[in-house]
Amino acid sequence: MNIGEMQRKLSLWAEQDTGRKFYGLFDLIRDMDWLRLAHDHVAQNAGSKTAGCDGLDMGAFDENLEYNLLALHGVLKAGTFEACPVRRVYIPKANGGVRPLGIPSIRDRIVQEAVRMVLEPIFEADFSRFSFGFRPNRCTMDAIRHLQFHMREFTKYFWVIEGDISSYFDTINHRKLMKLLGRRVDDDKLLDLIWGFLRAGVMERKLFKDTTLGTPQGGIISPLLANVYLHELDKFLEPYTDLSHHEKGCRRRERGLANFAYSRYADDFVILCNGTKGQTLEMREKVRDFLAASLRLTLSMEKTKVTHLNDGFDFLGFYLRRSRSGREGMVARVTISDKALTRHRDTLRTATTPNTHQDSFAAKILALNRVIAGWCRYFQYTSKASIQFGKLANDTFWLVAHWLGRKHRLNMPDVLRKYAAEGSLGVDGTRLLRHDSFKTLRYIVSPYKPNPYTTQSAIEREELLDAAPWLGTERRPGTMDLRPIVLARDEGKCRLCHKPVILATSQMDHIRPVRCFKRPIDANVLGNLWTLCIDCHREKTEMDRQRESRVP
Repeated sequence: MNIGEMQRKLSLWAEQDTGRKFYGLFDLIRDMDWLRLAHDHVAQNAGSKTAGCDGLDMGAFDENLEYNLLALHGVLKAGTFEACPVRRVYIPKANGGVRPLGIPSIRDRIVQEAVRMVLEPIFEADFSRFSFGFRPNRCTMDAIRHLQFHMREFTKYFWVIEGDISSYFDTINHRKLMKLLGRRVDDDKLLDLIWGFLRAGVMERKLFKDTTLGTPQGGIISPLLANVYLHELDKFLEPYTDLSHHEKGCRRRERGLANFAYSRYADDFVILCNGTKGQTLEMREKVRDFLAASLRLTLSMEKTKVTHLNDGFDFLGFYLRRSRSGREGMVARVTISDKALTRHRDTLRTATTPNTHQDSFAAKILALNRVIAGWCRYFQYTSKASIQFGKLANDTFWLVAHWLGRKHRLNMPDVLRKYAAEGSLGVDGTRLLRHDSFKTLRYIVSPYKPNPYTTQSAIEREELLDAAPWLGTERRPGTMDLRPIVLARDEGKCRLCHKPVILATSQMDHIRPVRCFKRPIDANVLGNLWTLCIDCHREKTEMDRQRESRVP
């Protein structure tokens, strides 16, 4: 099956007939080609190595890939597929708290991706051009750029509503969502499948909890379903926001009515008003009443502030404020918000706290570089990015330098002599990435993107900041630093089959298994470590398990 062509047709038919209902979609989802592509998409995600409540990760699923896909195809075809409960875990946050994370099973993720591949082309034809979150070829900077245009002096927008929906993803009404899906989907099997995901429940420490509200935690289809739900808000605001220049100027302003501009990213939204503060407050009340009556959602009036543009506001981690700029008059300034800077500094401090000294230097630098690169790429389109990056680079340098000093019990001059390299810190090709290696860029792309399914454009998806990133912790602390040492000692060869290997094609193995030691850290001594190729490592691990199973 030509999946791209089928998606193009679905989206084109949806554009041509806004009232069309689609049937036979379940047959696409259970198609083997469709499932194979869905599997490939899921396998590319970083979370594919994490198992759901069935204990199966992508590596185990792929060991018998064709059989598992055929089995999945079989249960879908027979109508006996049942979604597994989502495994809930808690990840530490930089501020010391914890964040709940839902992990669906691998087969559920594959089926959800197959569902997304069917539904997204259809609903992309419907979605508002002022909706920017979790959509193909759209990103946070599109939402910011749209607001920047309307914040210029000649537009006369002065007031802003900072929208905040209380616990949005946890309070979506399931029956209302199914009705909204039913406007486009006339396929009971597909709707039953989605209903099963919504009601699958959560498994937490072997305790099952029903889910009667909200979208599947960690689910691949959750962002799409959330956009389908809030598309109703987009439509409610269309008569106020999606007007021609003539309608805004002649029909509304001449009658003393306010005009509005609107930008939404998932459940975060902003409404600009070029009327009075009273008219802005009136619009806030209308939005609150609509959300409560039509979508059964609660607008947090405490957090949904009405602010003057000259006072500035936070949106998606950015701080937007209108200020004077010489001959240009009043212009929109976009900088990194204080909250985003504080969260990032907290993450860096958490990664380098004294209780992390057992972590490998290589693992720590790899983790910090991922955090720094992702954060800087997200914010490098802001007005003062280079200045703020420079300050952060200096702070991070000394955080890591003091971490190294405590780890190896070195004074600062010795740390600098041993690890300072090219304005950063590093050793043996491992070097800390500096924030100021990222320069300020201008975002000049149009925020209003065409439907990629009908235009057959290459689809890109935004990588958002990880709220709980890996900070260099290892299951066996120190492993990453030991691996190159052991490989060099073994002269780059497998100690069993003597095949030449490199880091990427080898494993560092414990001659005497870790579980034989009272303290696992005692197993990580050079005399108990050797280099094996991947095949020999797999065979030895299996032999160790068989030997231990025979011990009475």
